[in-house]
Amino acid sequence: MKRAFAVAAVLAAPLVLGVLATGSAGAAQPRIYHTIGATSASAVVATTQGCELTEVFLSSSTAMYAGQPGPVGKQGLTAVFVRVTDSCAASGARVAPAAGGGGGPVVFQADVQNGAPLVVDPRLTRASVTTDLTGTDGDGNPVTVHLTASWTGSGPLEHTTDSTHVHFADGNVSSTANDLRRAASAQVAVEVAGRSATGTDPSAVLEQARSHCIEVPRPGVEGFFPCFGFPA
Repeated sequence: MKRAFAVAAVLAAPLVLGVLATGSAGAAQPRIYHTIGATSASAVVATTQGCELTEVFLSSSTAMYAGQPGPVGKQGLTAVFVRVTDSCAASGARVAPAAGGGGGPVVFQADVQNGAPLVVDPRLTRASVTTDLTGTDGDGNPVTVHLTASWTGSGPLEHTTDSTHVHFADGNVSSTANDLRRAASAQVAVEVAGRSATGTDPSAVLEQARSHCIEVPRPGVEGFFPCFGFPA
């Protein structure tokens, strides 16, 4: 669940990008979707106070994209989910700290996001985000989550590349990916609705993707969009 939440929150960003159409009249025109760079960070922390367990799921990203030629677009996205559970509520006693992964009833939760970009260096050695995110709690009441988070790279820089070229009856598609990844340690602090939580995630991660997808329909073909949903 740790990574599923963070990854889902980061992929919610609309990174389907600038399109380039070239070619002479009457010829099939390539459509190019280009990610100049999309960098993301994720973390999960949990803290206990008395019977209450507070869990914070965080993802943050920044992206640059463009058609060729065309202006460069920039986009940020930060998402936070805060959940507080009470392990003593079932017994009516509030004498022991919550244990395990939040098995008690939920007493507070908030799911918020905004366009704050991740600040990160090109080699993924460090990153940070500080922002106030407004939204609603689980009861529909307005809330503001104050977030301060930082990541420090703790592992080697991993580099992977991929390239595909596929021929279909309706056209051709080519894609490339040039990705970086580094394990990291994250420090996260949140304040919301009179509550606060601070913790460390030693198994956080920093990732960067550079990629493009090119689709070339055959003359007369319509509805050929194999790059739909790019980046995958």
